Amino acid sequence: MFFSKVDNVFLFLRITRTFFCFECYMIEKKHQKIVMARIINSFPLFPISVIVFPGEIHPLHIFEDRYKELIKDMKAKDGLFGIPYVKNEKMCLYGSGVTLHKVLSTSATGEMDILVRGVNIFKIDEMEEALPGKLYPGGKVNILDEMNEIADHVLIRKFRKYKEQLRKINDENAKSGIITSNHILDIAGQMALDMDEKYNIIKLGSKTLRENFLLGKLDFLMMINEKLKEIGYRFYLN
Repeated sequence: MFFSKVDNVFLFLRITRTFFCFECYMIEKKHQKIVMARIINSFPLFPISVIVFPGEIHPLHIFEDRYKELIKDMKAKDGLFGIPYVKNEKMCLYGSGVTLHKVLSTSATGEMDILVRGVNIFKIDEMEEALPGKLYPGGKVNILDEMNEIADHVLIRKFRKYKEQLRKINDENAKSGIITSNHILDIAGQMALDMDEKYNIIKLGSKTLRENFLLGKLDFLMMINEKLKEIGYRFYLN
């Protein structure tokens, strides 16, 4: 069969278009799998009045039997579990995904003092009072990785000034002023925020609102630090 140059060009374009559409389809499928993977079913939950931002390490005391079981399960499989935030004795929709960082002590009755490390933020879609075969609650959650975006350069620069200010007040070496991450929630986790402030940051509807909140808080903290510097007082905010 004879093909003219024009026929060859059209044939090439059809093959290229088909290949391109197939590539788009595969990329779309891959993206869908990634999005679906961020929804976790039967996610262990430990409701408490604590927010742990990514990278933060926080102490917990474990005394209820159901949460003793949860921590033993996490220790056995090095797993991730959730801490839904409890405000005014009511469990909120948002919480912190954490891992067991270290068991500090265990009493004769099985009570534990532990450290957990923050990994991400999640939102609860469905809740169960107890997971099948377990004493502790769980549910279906949506992991909100997109919430911990790279911060704007204005926030990063101001946070560097804040850390440098702390370093000078506390007479520490230069290494203490180094930032290990430029993500918004990692920065927030290194600031002196109370739990309600942390939860409010999570609830804010955009990156811009979160950054503006943190910029305002940094201005306040740096003003306090200047006053402390004037009286020659060392004060550890972290």
